[in-house]
Parts: sequence; structure tokens; C-alpha cells
Amino acid sequence: MMHQTARRHDVIIRWVSGHSDVHGSQEADKQVKLAAESRHNNSLPTELPHYLRHGALPLSISAFKEVHRKAIQVRWECMWRKLPRYARMNRLDPELL
Repeated sequence: MMHQTARRHDVIIRWVSGHSDVHGSQEADKQVKLAAESRHNNSLPTELPHYLRHGALPLSISAFKEVHRKAIQVRWECMWRKLPRYARMNRLDPELL
């Protein structure tokens, strides 16, 4: 019978001035930039902690608000174009939305 061992990952994040002589900081900066350039440079899902393997990370509140605002704007534009006054108002001011 095989037993599974739970793995725990402790992560400590500390702010370090970009100009500090901290061992490994320049290499870490290179790796972060490389990962940010393309999805192809990211870790394989099997290399990630379990909670990061499935689906996207939750959005921040500000990102959620921005996505919601854009969706509302698109919905409003679709509704506005269907209203009877749209054609008349569009002749007077095509930029009006």
C-alpha cells in the first residue's frame, strides 16, 4: 500500500531595493522578464503547486471592475444602436454613445 505525502510550500516574499547587492537578484530579474515575455516561458502545470494548476488565478478587484466596465459599455452600445432615436442622434453626433 502506497501512502501519499502532503507537500507544503512556504513562500516568503520580501521587498528588496532593485539596486541592492542581494545574491541572485539579477538572475531572478532575468527569469521574471523571460516569463513575462511569453506564455511559452512559463512553468509547466505539473511543476506548479496544486492550487495553481487548475484554471486562471482570481482577478484583482481593480481588474474585475475594469472587465465589468468594458462589458457594460459593449452591452450599452448594442442596446443604444437598437433604440429608435439612435439613427437621428447618430446623424447629429456620430461620436455620441
